[in-house]
Amino acid sequence: MLLPVEYLYFLVAVLEIGSEAAGHETLRFFTKPLLMILLIAFYVKSVKGAWNKVHKLVVAAFVFSWVGDVALMFVGTEGNLMGIPKNPHYFLAGLGGFLLTHILYAVAFLDVSDKKERSILSRRPLVLIPLVIYMLALLSLLVPAIGGNDATKPFLIPVLVYSAAIATMVLCATNRYKRVNDKSFALVFGGALLFMFSDSLIAINKFIYPFGISGIFIMILYIAGQYYIAKGCLSQFNIYSSKGNS
Repeated sequence: MLLPVEYLYFLVAVLEIGSEAAGHETLRFFTKPLLMILLIAFYVKSVKGAWNKVHKLVVAAFVFSWVGDVALMFVGTEGNLMGIPKNPHYFLAGLGGFLLTHILYAVAFLDVSDKKERSILSRRPLVLIPLVIYMLALLSLLVPAIGGNDATKPFLIPVLVYSAAIATMVLCATNRYKRVNDKSFALVFGGALLFMFSDSLIAINKFIYPFGISGIFIMILYIAGQYYIAKGCLSQFNIYSSKGNS
């Protein structure tokens, strides 16, 4: 059974995606920042005061995600949002917020339940191949596009650093395999992949090929990814989103 705050999260998610589809910036001014606030509320409610290192890191990651969400709302070269002027440099502020998010997630994912179990990356390093291929393919498109344009060239190093951080986060999520319970692993790993795909679409839309409905897919992947990570980290400690722990 879901907590009431989870239903609110999904309701706001629908409104956020709807505002993306309709291009309703005023509604997005309220729905987008509210997403992480509700996810934090859900997480805090679920923990019920039983805080540990993982829970603190995850909540901190949500806070920096909120910073990233808000900053990206104001990216633009002209106009304003609710009286606040847009500026392309807000993209770097958003990138910084999400960079810290991925670093915090990576550290949280390293705190596994069964520390005696050897990590899958040490036992089967070939599982790295799909991620390596994915990142190399993405960067082979991004680097020429960013570096070949004087307007976007300053973003090249930050994007490379960010790419390394998100790849590390996904690796840390992968490395939880059989070192936490299966449900926790599946949720966190799935959430990490969705987050990576969402970020990839942001980069493709901004630097390679802008397409009108990109925001809808970006937010669907992001909203689901963050929620799965939250549920997965709670599941590591047998905390579920029911009115009582199961």
